[in-house]
Amino acid sequence: MKKISLYILLAAAVTVLSCNDDFLNVTPTSLTDEAIWKDAGLTEAYIINLYTGIRLTDKEASKDERYIGFGRGFHWAMYASVTDEAVYSNNDQTYLVQRAELSPSNYGWMSTVWGRSYRSIREANLVLEKIPSTPLTEERRAMLVAEIRFIRAFRYFDLLKGFGGVPIVGDEVTELTDDFTPLYQRKSIAETVSYIVNELNAVIGTLPNEAGSTWERGRATTPAAMALKSRVLLYAASPLYTGGTSDVSKWQAAATAAKNVMDLNKFSLVTNLSANPAENYRLYFVAPPTTTEDIFFREYTNTSPSMAMERMNAPNGYGGWGGNCPMQNLVDDYEMTNGLPITDAGSGYNAQNPYVNRDPRFYGTILYNGADYRGRKIETFLPGGKDSPDGNEPWNSSPTGYYLRKFLKETITLDDWSNMGTATWRYFRYAEILLNYAEAQNEATGPDQSVYDAVNAVRLRAGMPALPGGLSKDQMRARIRNERRVELAYEEHRYFDVRRWMIADVQENEQASGISITKNGDGSLTYATKVALTNKAFKTQHYWFPIPIEEINASKGAITQNPLYE
Repeated sequence: MKKISLYILLAAAVTVLSCNDDFLNVTPTSLTDEAIWKDAGLTEAYIINLYTGIRLTDKEASKDERYIGFGRGFHWAMYASVTDEAVYSNNDQTYLVQRAELSPSNYGWMSTVWGRSYRSIREANLVLEKIPSTPLTEERRAMLVAEIRFIRAFRYFDLLKGFGGVPIVGDEVTELTDDFTPLYQRKSIAETVSYIVNELNAVIGTLPNEAGSTWERGRATTPAAMALKSRVLLYAASPLYTGGTSDVSKWQAAATAAKNVMDLNKFSLVTNLSANPAENYRLYFVAPPTTTEDIFFREYTNTSPSMAMERMNAPNGYGGWGGNCPMQNLVDDYEMTNGLPITDAGSGYNAQNPYVNRDPRFYGTILYNGADYRGRKIETFLPGGKDSPDGNEPWNSSPTGYYLRKFLKETITLDDWSNMGTATWRYFRYAEILLNYAEAQNEATGPDQSVYDAVNAVRLRAGMPALPGGLSKDQMRARIRNERRVELAYEEHRYFDVRRWMIADVQENEQASGISITKNGDGSLTYATKVALTNKAFKTQHYWFPIPIEEINASKGAITQNPLYE
């Protein structure tokens, strides 16, 4: 009898199914196929395990770090650090992307999504094959089948956004002795999108509307499936996915999908965490996932933490390790509080006093010289700054002159290993849905009032003024793109946004900049930009991930590589 290694709770039927805030807190054991499919609790524990994926390369999360989920989420090097958002102070396979060295044989963790996703898809198909004979009620079985199909759709979306059109396995459970030839054919982008959307349509309405006594929060719901559909259709309408053309019908479909989530009247932007918009924004990302903005998330607790995010990203002067350090490129895109970009002569921006009167989200996302943090002010100036190369552990100082603040719990000390890494990772939140709608509706019909309403809701929550009236479609597009840039910073959107918009050849070829601050003899400060990472570049083939060369070789060349990779 074949044995499968599973990470499940020994008391799965009781502990896993009754726990509301820690359902991915799992420990390893080894069980036979027969035991799994004859026990309803073990079957459900196996399904819960599908929310995580295996470690496939160095610097990805291990078992003790709660394994990687969808996307990358909280990990040592975040997706932000392979974009124009951040420079990762310790490299960890990020510089090869930043310097346009990504290739089928040199991809670090960028292309591991291929193997992890297909493994998860096979595991999902195995459950679909076995679940009819599992002792479950018909109602429960139908709900679990819907959950499996949601997870599988999410895995296909990870493949789609990374590689474009990919092989579709269907419901087949493959074995090593099988003929894989029929599975090597890559489907078109349109066919891959259609498959994902059809899977989501099939589960919307069957999945519960929200977590309850027997459905733990963090598991798939109908709103989560609707939110995923919104994102999939937004991507599908974007230039990279349509060959550079604009198809109004696709944009309208994306707008409708986002509007359907809005029309649930179930979600709203969080405004009640602080009267200060900057603090309200910051606190949202360290709050439990029980707010009106949360749609789908992965929850971490002190019994099931992620990475030691606080230690990993805090300034070196506090004993932190630097980590995912914001670029000047990102800092410069935060508007002034009057709604004008810093490049506007009337904005009031002063390059020698650059951090006053900025978009409140800047203060909730980024630690800068002079910011109040953990009982003192950040010091990145030279000479003598405590958080500069002159400070503690200079090898952990920021290469950009900035440090990450978003997601980090400031009430936790940096040696409290059991409580670091307990912030929630939000896969979908309502602010994204509003911006999805605004972008798609603007492309479909132009900047009508509903577009203004959606964008302005996000801006007003952040303490920013409403957009000026009379914007053209192109002007509104630029404002929406910048709104996504600052509202969704570090949330795994930027890497894919600049690619789907087909502007990565411009944005990612800009110099990776930081700030150099000199403390003068009289105590005044002089600010100047600097190069934070040399040789930043982007090549056309990097609009898509490379399919790993070992996958191409295993198929004897039957799987076609993405364009321009050699």
